[in-house]
Amino acid sequence: MRISHEQLRAKGWSDSEIARTEDGLKRAEAQKHPAYAFLEVAVFWGLLFLSVVGIFTVSLVIVPLLLVLDNLSLALILALLGLCLGSLISLLLKDIEWATGRHHALALLLLATIGILNIRFIVNRMNALEAALSFGVDHIPWLQGAVFAVALVVPYLVKILLEQKVPG
Repeated sequence: MRISHEQLRAKGWSDSEIARTEDGLKRAEAQKHPAYAFLEVAVFWGLLFLSVVGIFTVSLVIVPLLLVLDNLSLALILALLGLCLGSLISLLLKDIEWATGRHHALALLLLATIGILNIRFIVNRMNALEAALSFGVDHIPWLQGAVFAVALVVPYLVKILLEQKVPG
């Protein structure tokens, strides 16, 4: 969690205390062991990899549901799964202190894109299978992918909005 100069001043810190604390934090950051810095980056990329695995897992979970659910029911289930996975990703991304908003935006954009493309691909394949089996259930691939991707990103956006409204 990053605290700004103004927030510390509002809490009663003097300028000299703030400067001394900032200098100490900068020195500590500069003296960080290279293995620790590598580990921080590895955790970020590991989280992204596990998030992609989670997205692929969701796509496998919905395969049997595609055979029996209509568009609305499937969209609701995808939204629920996207919200759950997005909440977990948001919670874990928040704990990576060095990652900035730019890193978070890039990660969420990447995950949302993978989510759209993956769900779209699975829905297309299942639509072809359903047509061959004459099931008659036809799903809209882009809609289902978009519902999942939006639900994946919403928890992070809500977290950002709540952090801006809470006074520090």
